Amino acid sequence: MNNADKIKAMKEKFDRKTVIADIIETHKIRTQEELVALLETKGIRVTQATLSRDLKELGTVKVPDGNGAPYYRISYSTPMHRNLNVNSVDISGQLCVLKLQPGFASAVASIIDTAKIKGVMGSIAGDDTVLVLLKEDADKGFVSRTIKSMFNIIDIIIRVATAKDTRYASEICDEMYISSQERKTGIARRTPEYVSEKMIAGKAVIAVTEEGDFAGFSYIESWGGKSFVANSGLIVAHKFRGMGIAKRIKERIFDLSRELFPDAKIFSITTGAAVMKMNYELGFRPVPFSELTTDPEFWKGCEACRHFEILKSHDYKMCICTGLLYDPKDHVL
Repeated sequence: MNNADKIKAMKEKFDRKTVIADIIETHKIRTQEELVALLETKGIRVTQATLSRDLKELGTVKVPDGNGAPYYRISYSTPMHRNLNVNSVDISGQLCVLKLQPGFASAVASIIDTAKIKGVMGSIAGDDTVLVLLKEDADKGFVSRTIKSMFNIIDIIIRVATAKDTRYASEICDEMYISSQERKTGIARRTPEYVSEKMIAGKAVIAVTEEGDFAGFSYIESWGGKSFVANSGLIVAHKFRGMGIAKRIKERIFDLSRELFPDAKIFSITTGAAVMKMNYELGFRPVPFSELTTDPEFWKGCEACRHFEILKSHDYKMCICTGLLYDPKDHVL
């Protein structure tokens, strides 16, 4: 399969999972057969094996309704939905505390009690909190891992990328491309080789699960003789979106930029409200483009954007994006 076919297949899979998630959200689906039938009414034909994989990747679980009959729900954040079930699992002493969306506590507590987890005596449900009571000799690590696994609460590790992470380079580039198509904006196309170079140089941050699944990425570019630094390519894999990973990556890549280029000005141009908010919290301020780097290589990266003609017509001094700048001289203690 060539790269174009691979990207097409990824897009088709994402679109199919979006429809599946919408059906689960709006119907009480009790069997995969019911789901297959509803998908066919929307023009989507899928095998049982493919549907099973999609449901697993979406993080579906079966929860009981008011009469105790189980039906499918999505148990963790996806690109399409808010977190419907368990948000966090924390243990203190002999109590394991689960925080979740309002209204799901009774169903979650019932699932835990039915599972008969070794070391667990029972659970108490509120509205958005479940208290799990542990035995004195309970293996707390085992209990925590078991409950997180049941509800797809995934531990995400945010760290500086290394040469060993180059195996993720192609997946990262695919995610960047698909996201740009979904947003209907252009991006400076990066190759797996370019991304790998950033990893090997220690100028990138990656997010991975404990099992080694790719979750997110960002890298550092320097301009104007290293007097300006940009935190670029911030991306979160679709199935891990909505979990706050982007903010954690943003904070780590910002810290890495300060460590590697302590005297450089860090800048960003964006139209995204979420990115603006993260930058404001880190100390960035809005500035005219004239305060950003004049390095022509940086502005070449805008050529793939659909708004490039606007930028070009204003002599690279104004566009749809907002310019944001962090000047270390403004933050001297």
